Amino acid sequence: LPERDSRIVLVTAVSPTPAGEGKTTTTLSSDVNFEVDSANLTPRAREVLDGLVSKWRKKKPKEISITGHTDSVADDDHNQKLSEDRAKAVRSYVAPKVSGVSIEVEGKGENEPAASETNEDGSPNEAGKAANRRVVIVSK
Repeated sequence: LPERDSRIVLVTAVSPTPAGEGKTTTTLSSDVNFEVDSANLTPRAREVLDGLVSKWRKKKPKEISITGHTDSVADDDHNQKLSEDRAKAVRSYVAPKVSGVSIEVEGKGENEPAASETNEDGSPNEAGKAANRRVVIVSK
């Protein structure tokens, strides 16, 4: 089989899972990168994005997709808008630093959870909620 150039980077930890041939997937945990219920980037978020942009300058991607996700705490409409606003905030920060790259943005709200928000006993799973609050950046 041909070797793949695929990596996934989770901001709080590195998680090597296949992302697809020629793609790099970076997942930004909102606990690190956004204040609660906010789309404002934290200083840590800017630091992480600057590192990502630095890599893109060495090997410029053709396309970047940025997808925001939320947990299910608020109502669907609020979560959809928050996920879109977070993805747009990331695009607004990186776009001027990587000219000539197509950047697509979308929000998924709470529709594509990465983890269960409920423990087996029915109690809230805070770690699951935190995992669902994220922005996923795929560069190709």
